[in-house]
Formats: sequence, structure tokens, C-alpha cells
Amino acid sequence: MAYIPVQFADSSSGLGAFNINWKSFLFQLVTFLIVLLIFKRWILPPINKTMDARRKTLEESLQNARKAKEDLEKAEARVEEMLKKGRLSADSVIKGAQEEYKGIVAKAEAAASEQAQRVMADAKDQISQEHNKLREELKGELADLVILTTEKVLRTKLNAREDAKLVEQSIKDLE
Repeated sequence: MAYIPVQFADSSSGLGAFNINWKSFLFQLVTFLIVLLIFKRWILPPINKTMDARRKTLEESLQNARKAKEDLEKAEARVEEMLKKGRLSADSVIKGAQEEYKGIVAKAEAAASEQAQRVMADAKDQISQEHNKLREELKGELADLVILTTEKVLRTKLNAREDAKLVEQSIKDLE
């Protein structure tokens, strides 16, 4: 038979069946309640306070993050708008430059055309002057020919046949 301590020998039913020492159990229960009260009174409030502060900080951080995200989206929208305006401005400047280029080209073409017309007019004037000069020289030569012809006619006896021949010859020389 097994050895059973005397204090537990008569408690074979109820809590005695668990081999519980009541004095020790009550002492441990009182100690536990004292530790629980100390924990609840002095340790738990600072822990809760720290946890609340940390929760508040996290909530503020989340709000700041949301606000920063919204600000970033707004800034991106502003940047996109500014880029759009910049592109429009650049397109406007490019269009203006192209129009100015076309104007300059048109002016240069007009100036070149004017220059060509002046050169043509100068050439025509020069040709006209040369023509007039040649005409004057021709008149001088014609006069010389008339003089020579007259001399020949005067030297030779004039008759109708020789006279007609002489006139035809002079006309041929003039052409």
C-alpha cells in the first residue's frame, strides 16, 4: 500500500482528492490578489498610457501619410498642368518662329525677285543703249555709204539702168 500523508488521508472526496494544501492555496491566492492589485494600480496604467500614446502617434502618422499622399497628388497635378502650359507655350513659340521664318523667306524671295527684275531691267537698258549705239554707228556708216555711192555715181555717167542698179546695191548693203 502506498504511503498517504496524514493530513490528506481523511479527504478522499472533494478538493482533498486533488491533494491541495489549503493554507498554501490561501496564501498563494492572497499573494496573487496583492500582486494583481499592485499590477492593476501601478504597472498597468503607465503601460496603457504608453499604448494610448503610441496608438495616437500611429494614427497621427497615418493621417500625415494620407495628407502627404494627397499633397503629392495635388503637386503632381500642378506639375502636369505646368508641363502642359509649358508645352503649349513652346508650341506657340515654335509656331511664331515658323511664321517668322516663312516671313523672312518670303521677304528674301521678294528681294531676290526684285533684284532679278532690276538686273533684267539693267540688262534691257544696257541692250537698248547698245542697240541705240549700234543704230548711230549704222547711221554713220550709211551716211558714209551714201557719200561713197554719191561719189561713184558722180564719177560715172548716170543713166537710168546704172542708177537703179546702184540703188539696189545700196539697199542690199543696208540690210
